[in-house]
Amino acid sequence: MTRACYPDRVLGVTKWAIALVTIAGAQIAHADDKKDEDPPDPEPAADRAANANLESIEHRRGIVFSAALGPSLTFHGNTGTGGTFTVKVGHVATPRAVFTFLIGGGAQPHRVGTDGNLVANNVTYALAGAQYWFTGSVWASAGIGGGSFHCNQCIDKDTMIAKDTKHAGPASGVGAGVDLVRFKGMVLGVEIYSVLLLPKDDRAVLSGGSALSLAFD
Repeated sequence: MTRACYPDRVLGVTKWAIALVTIAGAQIAHADDKKDEDPPDPEPAADRAANANLESIEHRRGIVFSAALGPSLTFHGNTGTGGTFTVKVGHVATPRAVFTFLIGGGAQPHRVGTDGNLVANNVTYALAGAQYWFTGSVWASAGIGGGSFHCNQCIDKDTMIAKDTKHAGPASGVGAGVDLVRFKGMVLGVEIYSVLLLPKDDRAVLSGGSALSLAFD
């Protein structure tokens, strides 16, 4: 009886061993498959495709340039009307802020003498400062520097004789504007400005006005 049962026990143990080996092999194979799989993609393909098609919306980058032309008023004892022209070069600091260097000037024609000869007083200035956009199109600026005022055939306050004079000194300016129309890298806008010149040997000169500007950024 004992001998007859022995082969059955061996057969049973063999079956269990085969089953265990099969299970172990399946587990090892599954682990190898997991190891060979690529790591999960942190960015889905759809997101990558969408981001690849995005374009930068920053308008101001690197060096920017603008020019403005318009009417002006100048106060130096009396009031003179005329025109102004400014050129501004800037370097972008942030998407909203630009460091600027501005050169500007204005002329105020007036007639002198009994024959009414037409001459012009001139204001010129150079200012270093900054321009800041509060929104996508509204900005303000400020700068300091120096300038000069040429008064042609103006009455000297001491001698009461008309003569040409030139006065120079420190200057400061402020401005504000709105960008109206943008086409690619060009911007058409309007602005107002005011410049105060403090000559060392004469009364203060205040010049201001409005202008139409064209910027390239």
